[in-house]
Amino acid sequence: MESLPNKPLSLLKRAERILKLDTTYIARGSVWMTLSFVIGTLASLVTMVAYGNLLSRETYGTYNYLLSLGASLSFLTLSGTGFGVLRAVARGYENVVPVALRLQLKYNLIAVATVLSVAIYYGYKGNMLFAYSLLLLAVAYPLAEAFHIYVQVLNGRKRFDLLTKLTSIITLIGTVATVATLLATQSILILIAVYAATSLLPSVFLYWYVTKDIDKTSPDEEQIREMRRTAFHITGAGLVGTAAQYIDKILLFQVAGPAALAVYGFATAGPDRLRSFLKNAMSITLPRLAQSSLEQIRQVVYKRIALSMLFGFGVALIYWFLAPYLFKLLLPRYLDAILYTQVLALSLIAAPVVIYVGSIFAGQNMLRGNYALSIGTQIIRITLFVILGWKWQIWGLVFAYLSASILNAILSIIIWEIEARRLIRKNE
Repeated sequence: MESLPNKPLSLLKRAERILKLDTTYIARGSVWMTLSFVIGTLASLVTMVAYGNLLSRETYGTYNYLLSLGASLSFLTLSGTGFGVLRAVARGYENVVPVALRLQLKYNLIAVATVLSVAIYYGYKGNMLFAYSLLLLAVAYPLAEAFHIYVQVLNGRKRFDLLTKLTSIITLIGTVATVATLLATQSILILIAVYAATSLLPSVFLYWYVTKDIDKTSPDEEQIREMRRTAFHITGAGLVGTAAQYIDKILLFQVAGPAALAVYGFATAGPDRLRSFLKNAMSITLPRLAQSSLEQIRQVVYKRIALSMLFGFGVALIYWFLAPYLFKLLLPRYLDAILYTQVLALSLIAAPVVIYVGSIFAGQNMLRGNYALSIGTQIIRITLFVILGWKWQIWGLVFAYLSASILNAILSIIIWEIEARRLIRKNE
């Protein structure tokens, strides 16, 4: 009779033969990703409850708007560097990492200047709250983005255990700092300052910690060119996406005011958090996708898409039933957000398709496909948000959110088929 520890391993091996997946590798990584999600979700829940019960709708809406505005103005960061680093580390070229950091710090100064210019504009107009807040975010967002490549270093090493431990500690520190600040003051500027500090300082420290023993020899010029090429191309493809990510909140603040944005912010918080969970869980496959051939991926791609959608459906279903109880228990002042958040949860069914196809493009360095997917999906998102959000405000944004998720899933499959067939014909 099999011992208890061997039974799960035996089941994983059987599933591996049936599904054509390295289920042992995925299960091991998924345990850590799930733990990270649970800790992050609990921390996020605590801060949400604090925001929802200690701040007025107008104050929280204004705070949410400033964070969204600062993040959207930081779209000129060289955010694609992380993918270049992951590819390099996964293939054993860790000495590329310091070069990648210097490159990103250099180009992220453009984002610093962009946010500072808007801060100066608000200062000139006499809105000092917005001016000082954006001044803080001008430093925090671009610099934190650069040092945050420590995450991709650990992903490339497949050290999901260490990544979970480090990010969980930092998350808990940030949560304690935020809640303590909320208990002491409702000042938006102080809250922004705490957010900026807890975003930047941990990233700097963790980059140093993760890379302190890294190979310091000069990297091969070919690897540097490969990293730069990936960084610039993926950044270029994602420029529209960074701004589009926050267009709904910025638009709603302008059209309906901070109170409506507060309701919408709590309605999107759960689905957004679960979307991040799906993305992080599927990031486990990135190192393997970087090491697989296009033909190998093509043989299993639709089976994996179907499995990921099934998983997304399960997550959406669980959240749909839990949402009313969570809001009544934890956010009684925002019961009007329940139906919004339930409808938004349906987008989680289609979301894994875009995530998985995007992972293939990143892992295989399929730059043309990545451009088409990123730009195409974000054009759909922006168009729907502007048209529907402007006309029907919160409900318009909710339906735009759901519609964009479905249309983008369809678009990602179309682009995958076109690019995969093109590249396979080219290599024959």
